Amino acid sequence: MVQNQLVASIRKTRGKSANHKLRQAGKIPATLYGQRGNILLEMTEESTRHILEKMSGMHELVPITVTDPSNQENWTAKVLLREVQKHPYKHKLIHLDFWELPETKPQVVRIPVHVTGESPGVKSGGVLQMVVREIPVSCLPADIPSKLVVDVSQLEVGDSIKIQEVELPEKVSLSTEENYAIISIVGRAPEEEEEVEEIEGEEVEGEGEGEGEEGTEKDTEGDSQEEKSKG
Repeated sequence: MVQNQLVASIRKTRGKSANHKLRQAGKIPATLYGQRGNILLEMTEESTRHILEKMSGMHELVPITVTDPSNQENWTAKVLLREVQKHPYKHKLIHLDFWELPETKPQVVRIPVHVTGESPGVKSGGVLQMVVREIPVSCLPADIPSKLVVDVSQLEVGDSIKIQEVELPEKVSLSTEENYAIISIVGRAPEEEEEVEEIEGEEVEGEGEGEGEEGTEKDTEGDSQEEKSKG
């Protein structure tokens, strides 16, 4: 989880002109969706950007404190980053959408896969192929994991790990009944390469013998003609 906390204020103004003035002042417009309704926010661009850069992904819950300027009251919630809009060429944010999840309702989120261990298959010349990089799981917002660790230290060439073989944290379950491969080691094993080389070598040797026999037959024919001419 991110240690720092996002800070926002409720904004009353909307529209392109108001948003442009916000950005000129070093702030950005944002919207918070959820059980409180759709709330328009404004946030400081630089500090918000630095906090979001520390996040592991859009699946991660981040705390936000929202202040209402009309009465100076504030409240705190844990939200998911729903959408990020960035400037086309400047390293700046221009708009954010957040989603406040109900604490008691399970949610379906996609969690990134983190590979650990050294695969014997990769060491022998195979290639580790990430079939998917995220796994869909279901859990309460407070139980959303930052990543799912998958150990590949036992995988040889041709082996794979399927989604139902992934070890999940407590209170987290898969949100799919399919059992597809998420990681596989592809490539040709060294033994297969040696076997192919041997077969190719035998074919070349066989072709050489055929040519030799043909040459012998021609020589024999030549000898017979010579004997006839002598006779």
